[in-house]
Amino acid sequence: MIQRLLFENKTSVHILFLLIVCYFAFFYANSSFFVNIMEARNFVTAREMIEKGNWLIPTMNGELRLAKPPLPTWITALFGSWFGIENVSMLRFPAAIISSLMVLLMYFFTISLNKNKIAALCNSLVLATSFYIVYMGRTGTWDIYCHSFMLGAILFFHKAWKTENKNRGLFIVAGILLGLSFLSKGPVAFFALLIPFLVAYAWVYDGKVILQKWQPLLLAIGIFIVISFWWPVFISFTHAEEAAAIAKLESGSWMNRHVRPFYYYWNFPIQSGIWTLVIFSALLFPYAFKRFEAKKEYKFALIWTLTSVVLLSLIPEKKDRYLLPVLIPSALLAGQLLQHLFQVFKNKTANKQDHIIFGANLWLIAIIALVMPVVVFIFFYRDNQISLTAFILFSLLSEIVFLLLLKAWKNRNVLNMLIGMVSLMLLTELFVIPNIDDLLNKNPDFRNISEVRHKPKLNSLNYYSIGEYGFRIELVYEVGKKVKIWNPKTSPEFPEKGSFVVFSTENPNELFSEFQLQNMEIEIIEHYNYNRHRKGKRRNKEHFQKYVSIIYPNQR
Repeated sequence: MIQRLLFENKTSVHILFLLIVCYFAFFYANSSFFVNIMEARNFVTAREMIEKGNWLIPTMNGELRLAKPPLPTWITALFGSWFGIENVSMLRFPAAIISSLMVLLMYFFTISLNKNKIAALCNSLVLATSFYIVYMGRTGTWDIYCHSFMLGAILFFHKAWKTENKNRGLFIVAGILLGLSFLSKGPVAFFALLIPFLVAYAWVYDGKVILQKWQPLLLAIGIFIVISFWWPVFISFTHAEEAAAIAKLESGSWMNRHVRPFYYYWNFPIQSGIWTLVIFSALLFPYAFKRFEAKKEYKFALIWTLTSVVLLSLIPEKKDRYLLPVLIPSALLAGQLLQHLFQVFKNKTANKQDHIIFGANLWLIAIIALVMPVVVFIFFYRDNQISLTAFILFSLLSEIVFLLLLKAWKNRNVLNMLIGMVSLMLLTELFVIPNIDDLLNKNPDFRNISEVRHKPKLNSLNYYSIGEYGFRIELVYEVGKKVKIWNPKTSPEFPEKGSFVVFSTENPNELFSEFQLQNMEIEIIEHYNYNRHRKGKRRNKEHFQKYVSIIYPNQR
């Protein structure tokens, strides 16, 4: 019944189902993950926008933050002002909306590409349940914004290029989305998503149309320039020296920081999670060129994917999250394989290779569905992180997915395999992700420093950090206000005449000279251990352990 309902050519049904999938993928229990370093930077910047009322010149812990364009910060700050800057779920809500937009854009782009609504649904489901898309949609980082807006620009360019009319309206919308992408994270999406798309489009389809419609294209570029560069131009006038220094630092970082070998990104299908083997299978281009009916569409998806990986591989600095844009054409690539298998089994023209590829992909997921209850029992139920009722329900549903996949194997039903894979991902999002923070937190001594927000004695005082490790930005977010740096050895005078709060990794009684100790009193409030890895582990860091003290200069 579900298959019959979904795989009819009804756009309204498809959109409704995709929105349900997006809810569990991006919105449901989205406060489960702890705030990571990238989020902390963004949330602190948004918080200071609200506190200072200065939305044009972002700061982070009191220092200028000009390296990243401000659009996502503005959006997050709006949600923070409406729902509270401590409400992590609502701070992540805009990223979830943008991620859902990306999924819907994939649906309409596929329709624009081949007018196949079933293919559009398949591609969108692959994208919505790819691991790194889910992860980035659940965290308040800015990458998802620029790539989602860029996919929208690509959609409107494609719609404009494939018709005879000039379609100025479509080019105007594309130009606006290009500008929003640049205002989200600069040229990142242009390099990693737009250029590979243009290469693939010009290679496979009629690239001449891009130049033939040069007048509306210039209009789109003009709109893009206005939206993109007004803020950098404003900053260059108001903070010229700082902007130049940051530009030099950022360009150097691309060459000298997090340097990895050229081949580092070539395991990119792994970032899709449950679709890893499907994408690897789709990359078997000798098989695909020989067997696939839609060779032009496959070639387009393949070139787009590989060009994106190659361009990213040319940059010395490499991080896993930079592979996010590759998952967009990879979803098209996976969809091509699923469409091929569906057609050959439906028409009874499948050969031995088709059976092997279908079987390998299906049985891998079937085995995962079969053993998932065991995994959940070991890592969650045994540690009382999930209730007995939830564990039983998860186990039953997981085994139902296993039986569905068995039936799909028996009937060679590719659509049932797709439903089974999406269902397994939804079960993970429903039962596992809400408890993932407890699983990732392995430190029995963990104590969140955010407790200081609820200590009235501290709220009216200014905060200072002492120590060679500095004060991590994650901690700045958790404590809820700006934390200044003070070195009592190089600056022996107290930073304030009145009392103030000090955060230190070392016991505060051991930080000061004898003269300083004679002129103040120290009240140690608490000691917090923000490490999520237990003592003795490599990732257990001293700079996440902090004494919180009040310093009373010459008052007692």
